[in-house]
Amino acid sequence: MKEVTIGQHAYRIGKLNAFKQLHIVRRLSPCFGKLAGLAGEGPGLKRDAQGNPVDVEGGMEKLLEPLANAMAALSDDDVEYVLHACLEVTDCRQGAGWARMRANGSTMFDSLSLPVMLQIAYHVLRENLTDFFTELPPGSLGGMGSKPLHG
Repeated sequence: MKEVTIGQHAYRIGKLNAFKQLHIVRRLSPCFGKLAGLAGEGPGLKRDAQGNPVDVEGGMEKLLEPLANAMAALSDDDVEYVLHACLEVTDCRQGAGWARMRANGSTMFDSLSLPVMLQIAYHVLRENLTDFFTELPPGSLGGMGSKPLHG
């Protein structure tokens, strides 16, 4: 699990199972072009030797814009599905332990703000879907794929 800090809180980003990934990709498919910066070498995105995103020049806001624009093009049900799925695999540090952000169909923190929720979604999508986009054949989905599929 990857840990990120948003504001003054630490979050642990978990893995979405393959079926959740499928349903998220299916719901986001109408706006893949707008999400290209999240998966590839978007503006300000730097990568380490293994190809993992490590830095964002210009702050998180620069990468949140494509996510916000993409979400604006989706139905309310699709947006809620994606955000709920992202929160379900995210834990928030609570003292010495961790608490699930969403459990049993309910968001566990009433104080969760929209900017924090979008940043959590960004990290979950980046952590779980980057491989999907990089494993696509070149030219597919508006050119977001960069490697051939493995047989």
